[in-house]
Amino acid sequence: MKLPKVSLITAIAVILAACGGGNEARTLQPGETLRVMASTPHLASLAMAIAGDDAKVEMLIAEGSSPHAWQPSISDRRRLQASHLLLINGLELEPWDAPKLAGDAKVKLIDCSAGIEESWLLTSEEEDEHEDHDHGHAHEHEHEHGEHNPHVWLSVDGAIKQAEAIAKAMGDADSSHAAEYTKRVTVLKESLLALHAEYEPKLKQLKKRRFVSNHDAFPYLAREFGLTQVGVIQRTPGSNPTIAERREIETILKEGKADAIFMEPGFDDAASRAIAESSGLPLAVLDPFGVGKPAPDALQAVLRKNLETVLKTLGD
Repeated sequence: MKLPKVSLITAIAVILAACGGGNEARTLQPGETLRVMASTPHLASLAMAIAGDDAKVEMLIAEGSSPHAWQPSISDRRRLQASHLLLINGLELEPWDAPKLAGDAKVKLIDCSAGIEESWLLTSEEEDEHEDHDHGHAHEHEHEHGEHNPHVWLSVDGAIKQAEAIAKAMGDADSSHAAEYTKRVTVLKESLLALHAEYEPKLKQLKKRRFVSNHDAFPYLAREFGLTQVGVIQRTPGSNPTIAERREIETILKEGKADAIFMEPGFDDAASRAIAESSGLPLAVLDPFGVGKPAPDALQAVLRKNLETVLKTLGD
């Protein structure tokens, strides 16, 4: 007997659900170890510090690979399918379709920036105002990310906000170890706050505070420690500045509005080196930790190294 159309659709839906056709996230089963996958080295590092021996943390993207060019392989998808949580930075840092990837793998997607107050985040417009440009031309170039600058982890406050989101997600997924995750995130926060307390008075003594960066990764660090980012050489990572953009930077430097140029590892630094040579400004490297090996204390080490670089480069 031919089934009515509605009944047939319902039957197909039931069959698909029974075969795993739904995208509902898999939950932790008794006796299982929580498995966490992270999209970046900094998120993996924070998660490792919180996990201790109670959860297993991996990085989805291979070490040394650029998150801007990554596409999931069959092997990546299989590793993700064996996980329970996928941590992403959010704020459009990841160019790939994270919700679809997580849905297909049946893992819970955790946007580690979703709970950050919008008033705390820096927008492109606010950055442009902060850059102290008075040359009569606006920024007509495209930012490679979304409305808000996504590099929140390069400030102590931003790193703490993301760590808290990770600890909550891990505790919700693995309630039997929630207390341990809470204890470890408290220790992690204390470590980050101690780092801030160590360097804040040192950076307050700086007379030179203005810098140009190779890529727009450090406005949160600048705001947190009273520095001023006055220009960016590469608005899109890996792309050389246009003639107009380069002229704008050169004008800033000629007017004496910058005290140093900071470039980043992993990007084409030819333009930064050429501009530094012509301006006579000191040139140094700040690490956004977009590429690297995760470890429980790796983010603190990167932040410390960056702050030491700032002191050495801008200090008298």
